[in-house]
Amino acid sequence: MQQRHSDCSLTASQASFHRRKMDIMAIGEELRLRLHETEQPLIKDRRYHLKLYANCFVGREVVDWLVENKEAESRQQAVEVMRTLQDYNVMHHVCDEHEFKDEYLFFRFRRDDGTYPEEPDALAFARGQRIYCRVKLEKNMIKDRKYHLKSYKKSFVGKELVDWLVTNNEALDRQEALKVGRELLEAGVIHHVCDDHHFKDEYLFYRFRNDEAERQKFSDVLGVLKHMSPSARRNMKSKSILPGSPLPQTITSSSSYRRDVPISEEQESIPSGETQSGDEGYYTPMSAIPSGRTPMPVPSPSEEQVVMPVTIEELMAPNAPFIRKTVKVTSDPVGYGFVIRGGRPVHVHTVDPAGPAAAAGLTVGEYLLSVNGHDVLHSTHTEAARLILIGASTAALVTMQRKA
Repeated sequence: MQQRHSDCSLTASQASFHRRKMDIMAIGEELRLRLHETEQPLIKDRRYHLKLYANCFVGREVVDWLVENKEAESRQQAVEVMRTLQDYNVMHHVCDEHEFKDEYLFFRFRRDDGTYPEEPDALAFARGQRIYCRVKLEKNMIKDRKYHLKSYKKSFVGKELVDWLVTNNEALDRQEALKVGRELLEAGVIHHVCDDHHFKDEYLFYRFRNDEAERQKFSDVLGVLKHMSPSARRNMKSKSILPGSPLPQTITSSSSYRRDVPISEEQESIPSGETQSGDEGYYTPMSAIPSGRTPMPVPSPSEEQVVMPVTIEELMAPNAPFIRKTVKVTSDPVGYGFVIRGGRPVHVHTVDPAGPAAAAGLTVGEYLLSVNGHDVLHSTHTEAARLILIGASTAALVTMQRKA
């Protein structure tokens, strides 16, 4: 039976919105923590006309701080930063009567007064920030790690985070801890170092996005939106992500090589309404795989093997020049070793000759009939890739190979 994806996939526009929203929330949380940690605390209890306002800051003082610490180029830009955070419910006026101003007015981060948005992704994000603040104090949890001569800065191991969540009463057992980790990844708090895996209780490397944002200026919150029109900004603020929807991961690429993974071309544009799916890069003990394998080079257009287009009817015709075969590909630390493209039917576009797909007998030009028991004959490459990624580390493929 063909698996339906409409309930679990985000459109490209939804994913883009979600990513921008999470970026803004992360920048806002970093600013909140910095303001709490200043030598002369800017966030503190304040009294005005005999009324106490807990954990608040003065607009003018934060503008001073942003400019003095070169986090904003001018007072006007500092005000724009804070108003953007206010627009996205990161902070607000203590009585909700003013937009942010460079004046003696009291404002408060919603994390500090319990008025944080109740959307599932926002709550997961808030929980993730609390976990991050605790985990970063643990010795040897977040650190630079090396694998096959490549360094992964400020990363942690999935199964070690599961251990920590259970030990520190953030989860009752490993199954609940795994669920927490997946919620954090879907909320954009953590991600696999190559954006290749969902969160798993395995020896996989992940990273908190906070550790990647520390070198940013807080004025970068404006950069998140700088290419958007005013109407698009308003639309972004009014939209909401479907509760529980997973966040498609960004596919990274390089000018010199492509990671060999079961996905479509990284630079291929995504039509409106079609989702982008992440790919898998699986970490196992070094003795389990050849230690010298590296990602395959990107072939030039003249080097690429041309796959002749075929319709489903032509592929499945009784006298068609194809034979059915079954292939099981087990991922190694670099990936599965192949790239898929196209749709209805999906075909194998590239195979790394040194990778596990080649070793299993998969070849360029084969068309996919099923992935892990699910019919993909009428699927797009992103739908087929998702079935590979949500499964275990072995992809069971049924394909049609052109007769020699």
